[in-house]
Amino acid sequence: MAKKIKRIIIGQSGGPTPVIDWEVAGMLAAAKKVGYEVYGAINGLEGILHADVPGNIVDLSNIDPRQFIYNGPGAGLKTTRIKPQQEQYKKMAQNLKKLKVDGIIYIGGNDSADQLKGLTEESDIRAIHAIKTVDNDLPATHHCPGFGSAALYNAIALKNVHNDFSSYMVRGRFPDGKIGVLNAPVVVYQVMGRKAGWLAQATAFARVDPMGQMDEDRAPHIILSKEVLFDKEAYLNELHDTITRLGQAVVVVQEDLTERKTKKSIAEVYGEVELDPHGNIQHGRATSFSPGVFLAQLAVKELKVEAVAKVKEAVLVPQHIQRSHSISQTDASEAYMVGCKSVETMESGVTRTSVVINKEGGKFVAGLTDLSNIARQERNVDNHYINGLNGPTQEFVDEFISCIGSPTAIPHYSKMIFTPVEFKG
Repeated sequence: MAKKIKRIIIGQSGGPTPVIDWEVAGMLAAAKKVGYEVYGAINGLEGILHADVPGNIVDLSNIDPRQFIYNGPGAGLKTTRIKPQQEQYKKMAQNLKKLKVDGIIYIGGNDSADQLKGLTEESDIRAIHAIKTVDNDLPATHHCPGFGSAALYNAIALKNVHNDFSSYMVRGRFPDGKIGVLNAPVVVYQVMGRKAGWLAQATAFARVDPMGQMDEDRAPHIILSKEVLFDKEAYLNELHDTITRLGQAVVVVQEDLTERKTKKSIAEVYGEVELDPHGNIQHGRATSFSPGVFLAQLAVKELKVEAVAKVKEAVLVPQHIQRSHSISQTDASEAYMVGCKSVETMESGVTRTSVVINKEGGKFVAGLTDLSNIARQERNVDNHYINGLNGPTQEFVDEFISCIGSPTAIPHYSKMIFTPVEFKG
């Protein structure tokens, strides 16, 4: 018979999501129902490692769960990027024993799941992993809490920045008398996503009409993600064709791409790389290689388009803004559901398990999978969902746009079609 749980501890690691605290709120609400005492580990496993430091372990038992709901985007329990060694796991296990904790719920992605797995190899504590990541790159789940909110921000931002920057497009006559584009605006928008292009592909939500159908001439026009090997000439050709057709272009790129010929990161091929403690290439830091800047430079320096005099470029790298600005109410509700399910799973006696989101009968419900199915595992966007550099298929939109709420969660603007006046000179 499983040991009766009296006290649990909650922590989280990796990048915050806009709804990570909704998961905590769900855990606190469910814990109250079953009578658990709840501790919080500030900075996740790092806080447990340094449990003797005042303030690293806090009592959440009597906190109103709404305190986390109304905290706004971010991580109320803070976070960590630690990659523990075996001796550190042993120390954590000792500290949890001293704290008289019976179970741990750890919120995070694949690295976090792997760390929780490592802890259970040094401790017999009951352990539940609750998924989260804006990257949406975890297997064994339909999607992840956090993805919908980041996707919503990017879709709205792209919709609006296209309206803004397209204002710079100027048509006129060249000295030889031919009509062309004197100023062609090109926006390059870089989204998060280290290993998979879910957020990049989801920027195509900006293209949909109120019924959810894509208009291919709406921005973004080109989407580059990890799933489509990067070829510089293919990119420049696609950009050439887009500007020739529309007089402008909006390009989306995730924070890393794989170069076609070498199968290496474009940061290694065209720049320099720095690695984080987990061996991942660093992105978004002041000294990091920026794919967005690289693509914009190509547009200015190497792109040649007949009947275009000049390319006016802009590079936008929202980085942390995309995961700290907007909250999809659907995303928040599902995060709360995952939080509640984590405690229910703990109470049922299960351990070394991840709480995921399954699609059943057209509805999304909380489900379970073995921790090993998440730990250090990744999931790319399925190839049948991607139409080359044009971005996702309509099938992708149909399957995942509910993560932002619905097609009406983004603004819908008129096309501003004017009747030209005949000029007689």
